Amino acid sequence: MRIAIGPALAVLLAIAAQAPASAHEDKNALGAGPGHETTTSVNRAPDHARGGAAAGHGPADAAVGGQDIAGDDVAGHGDHGRRGGTFWQRLASWLGRVHTAVIHFPIAMLIGAFALELLGVWRGRPQFRDVSRGMLVVGALGAVAAAALGWFAGGFYLTDRNPVLMIHRWLGTTLAVLTSILAYRAVTRSAAPGERSIVNLLSLGAIAAAVAVQGYLGGSFMHGGLDHLAF
Repeated sequence: MRIAIGPALAVLLAIAAQAPASAHEDKNALGAGPGHETTTSVNRAPDHARGGAAAGHGPADAAVGGQDIAGDDVAGHGDHGRRGGTFWQRLASWLGRVHTAVIHFPIAMLIGAFALELLGVWRGRPQFRDVSRGMLVVGALGAVAAAALGWFAGGFYLTDRNPVLMIHRWLGTTLAVLTSILAYRAVTRSAAPGERSIVNLLSLGAIAAAVAVQGYLGGSFMHGGLDHLAF
């Protein structure tokens, strides 16, 4: 199966050019790195980010994993890192902000690949499984790009004082590696006759579940903490 790289790359570049400021712009407010927590910012999040905040009564304080998030800075309203600094500092800041534009592709592709794989097994339609393989490859490429850009967004630290950020950082990195391995195996074995093993199906299912968790953790930075989906 051939993939049109040119049009896909053009779409990605167009989206990246209009990428909004990342929620990870203020790394200190996110609790990135092993340093000590500081409280110099007024830490706020939008009203809709907290279930207990009444509409129209001003912004509510929010925290992710025990760490406060500076809503104004995190939402990118302060234009951090885009004014002043060296070219490389501005480039690193921009790459971190592109992270939020790229992450949607691997989430959709990998979860969709698992759904099509199951559908192909259930209906006995190998065509579905062929499409699933193509989606897996695209999802793996997106996972690698998202993980790489995520390191620019969160800073190049091995540990973080915010445990949610640390899990998000290393889960994303691990997913990029494992998804690449699974995609490589799927492509190299695609020409071989016979059904795929149950191990591959379960591996793709585990990756799809982990991607969903990873997306939830990333969304917590944008929407006020781990309780942003509380009912």
